[in-house]
Amino acid sequence: MVYINDFEEFEAAAQELFSQHPLRTRYLVKYRHKEGKAILKVTNDRICLKFRTELIAFLKRIEKFSQNWARWTVTKDLTKLSEPDEELEAAKTAAKPTAKAKRRKG
Repeated sequence: MVYINDFEEFEAAAQELFSQHPLRTRYLVKYRHKEGKAILKVTNDRICLKFRTELIAFLKRIEKFSQNWARWTVTKDLTKLSEPDEELEAAKTAAKPTAKAKRRKG
């Protein structure tokens, strides 16, 4: 199996594969501690896309991709996969904690 070297290319190809076959496509993340590698795999049993990295900088991208994947699996309109979810953005802003003013004791 061939690994895709560019993460943006992998993400776009995974989104395209999911939009074509949403019920057959699955996503797997594997971390190998000994080698310090993270491997992402998206497949529909006919097409297999893989991405491998050893860089810690990709962890935020992998986390964001996992969140996007979860959002894709519950969306009803597959034509709007690349658009941000309004409900998710509203929930993020509502969940931010407000800073309380500190009071002096005494």
